[in-house]
Amino acid sequence: MSIDLLNRGLKLSHLRFAAVLRQYGGISAAADAIGISQPAASRLASELEQLSGIAMYRRTGRGIELTSAGEKFALRSSRILREIAGAGQEIDELSKGIYGSVSLGSVTGPAIDFAIPALRQIRLSYPTISLRVDVAASDVLIPMVLDGELDFALCRLPHYADHRQFTQLIKMEEQVSFVVRPGHALARNAGVLPIDALLQYDWIMPKPGAILRTTVERKLSHAKIPLPQNVLTTSSYLFTLALVRQSNAIAPIATSVARSFAADEGGTSGLVTLETNLPISVEPYSLICRAGAEFTPAASMVFGEIERSFQQI
Repeated sequence: MSIDLLNRGLKLSHLRFAAVLRQYGGISAAADAIGISQPAASRLASELEQLSGIAMYRRTGRGIELTSAGEKFALRSSRILREIAGAGQEIDELSKGIYGSVSLGSVTGPAIDFAIPALRQIRLSYPTISLRVDVAASDVLIPMVLDGELDFALCRLPHYADHRQFTQLIKMEEQVSFVVRPGHALARNAGVLPIDALLQYDWIMPKPGAILRTTVERKLSHAKIPLPQNVLTTSSYLFTLALVRQSNAIAPIATSVARSFAADEGGTSGLVTLETNLPISVEPYSLICRAGAEFTPAASMVFGEIERSFQQI
């Protein structure tokens, strides 16, 4: 039988303290963060251990370190506090109209294809909604969705994630393009290039294990094409685009990004997409939210606008 923490006397003050203790790693700093005295914070820490019947933290030379149980409790405390804050926000939005803040996450390609058009429309139709967009890899975004830090995200569920904790809507494939600078020797070829013609140049790719790199390398291997020998590894799209513009390097990137930075006909700025005999697409991404999540009116508006962006493709 599970421990009934509420009947044992668990209070909101315990949740707040656990959340800030994880964030600041010290009782004194946690006390300052929630505006209570250090003796009061020490009392909350002691009460937490009495309520749970298990050690929630240990003292180290650098302050406080949460135990495994303490870490899990602190994560759930943060999530509960966000839900309570969300309830207050929703009540406020309902009383005033569509106000509030919405947090969206996205990997780079869908951010350009769907998030930007949707957010542009939201800014025109609902200027009182405050928007936050986090662009990162899926393995960064998914924990943020689960913890309630993001309302939803355009990304992929990692293989290790518990799919029962999420709702996935509208899967979409992501195409990959190879890009070079205007004036590159390969850019002068008007026809379809054999993929092995690209191997004589440096390639810029994400770190090993990243879905884009894994997909490209797997596709090359299946086609019995050698992997590129000279690879510069970076996780920065900005650095990738800048280096392509200033060198003879080649980069596989999301086609939506390639389109957004395409060079004008005969221009010297932007990027040129190479047409090759090896089409590549990355594993589909989805519009993902936490299973059972209740959106605020503002979040529902943004979610619906992104769904409409999907349907227009």
